[in-house]
Amino acid sequence: METLAYANNTELLSALAGKPVAEALLNKFGGLTSLAQASFDELQQVHGVGKSKAAAIKSAFLLAQRLSKETYAEAPLLDTPDRVADLLREENRLYTVETLQVAYLNTRRRLIAVQNLCQGTLDTLLVSPLVVFSGAISKRAAALILIHNHPSGVIPHPVLCRMA
Repeated sequence: METLAYANNTELLSALAGKPVAEALLNKFGGLTSLAQASFDELQQVHGVGKSKAAAIKSAFLLAQRLSKETYAEAPLLDTPDRVADLLREENRLYTVETLQVAYLNTRRRLIAVQNLCQGTLDTLLVSPLVVFSGAISKRAAALILIHNHPSGVIPHPVLCRMA
């Protein structure tokens, strides 16, 4: 088992699905992020992947996602953009549409909760201020951080956003 720490992605995926299937999956999806985003149906389109292997693959990615969010003895300190990104990167990487989240913080900038507020399309998201601030009030948050992803991979320049 110690050798797994040095295994490449194909070798690790082979433990779940067998080497030919692992190679076919990585060839089709190109990498772990696209593979994690794949639906059950998309996974089962690969020769050798049935419901059981598709469930095992999806389960492995969900376990990794949950591991990244495990509870700490003290709530995480979110006082820099890097710390926010480190906390939510893996969860947001899997979204295929724009998703807005809010992190509620106490007076020491420690996390109270993260809430998914809404989902949009590939490049658009609409949200009411009422939805954003009512959660902060009910959780008695001293601060909040709005977080959203860019599944299209395009991050508009702030000046262009103001011009639109």
